[in-house]
Amino acid sequence: MLASPLIEFIAREHPAFVHVPLGLVAALPLAILISFLTKHARPLTGTAFFIAAVGWASSVASLVSGLLWGRQVNLIPVTGYFPVVASEKQVLQKMLQLHITASLVGFVIGGLCTWLLWRAWRREDSPGFAERRHAGRRFWERGAGVPALVVALLWLGSWGFSGKLGGIMVFGNEETNKAAADADRAKRNDAEADLPIRALDYASLEPAGAAPERSKAHGDRWRRIWVTASGIDDYQAGKPMKPGAYAVMATFTDEKGKPGTEPGPLYMKETKADGSTAFLFYWARVPENLRKEVGGQDSVYWRSPDPKLITCLGCHEKDATPAK
Repeated sequence: MLASPLIEFIAREHPAFVHVPLGLVAALPLAILISFLTKHARPLTGTAFFIAAVGWASSVASLVSGLLWGRQVNLIPVTGYFPVVASEKQVLQKMLQLHITASLVGFVIGGLCTWLLWRAWRREDSPGFAERRHAGRRFWERGAGVPALVVALLWLGSWGFSGKLGGIMVFGNEETNKAAADADRAKRNDAEADLPIRALDYASLEPAGAAPERSKAHGDRWRRIWVTASGIDDYQAGKPMKPGAYAVMATFTDEKGKPGTEPGPLYMKETKADGSTAFLFYWARVPENLRKEVGGQDSVYWRSPDPKLITCLGCHEKDATPAK
């Protein structure tokens, strides 16, 4: 959820914005070919340059709106610029990575094409060029020039591929439909898909400390950690917990340097049966002034392999000891 209505509008209209530069780039190779006509080479080259310049400039709005859209639908981290793939099952994230890469490659190629067309347009006025053109020499220099045509086709190809992936993400295909069906099936078979049941029952676990302490790694909030009986000894010794063990960190607001009564986010770290680590982040009611920390949401429930928890995994992999 985004706070600004203008930003929401820009993000929502991304599919509309992309059609402007894509349509211009689709017409560009034809405009360049027509410019090869000797009699009207300069005005036709100028037309091709204008099409390329407008297409390249308008692509900036498409790129920005795409980034905002990706953040709005939680495919791109709020503070990031590229989707994170935490699992092979995240088909949309993988597809979005290719979509963005092809778009950026096309943007760079488009800048080169626009520059080539500008040079060709200016070249028409250079001394002796008109004579060479009428003499039929150097065909590759006629009009906008063969190099500009080749680069324009590469530009169209990269953006055409990006557009195809965008269409699949919107309308779906066999792969995305299967991934969605698998995710829905897994959710129905997951007793904790909608509620962090075990994490909410943290008070029944073993306390890892006698009193709350500050945690700079978790927003400098006050926190208290609770661990399952099977993992408390390993946790306090700084060792990896046994499969099935988990730790829950309850956080609280600060009141003049002391723990407050307003609950903050709830964190959970679990060692799965295969030895891998899974994380959970739950914040039932996010204060309005802190919602920017979680992408503007008023309530948050993230579970591994959600890409928004990649930071947790990276931090805990660097240091096996409990985060302070």
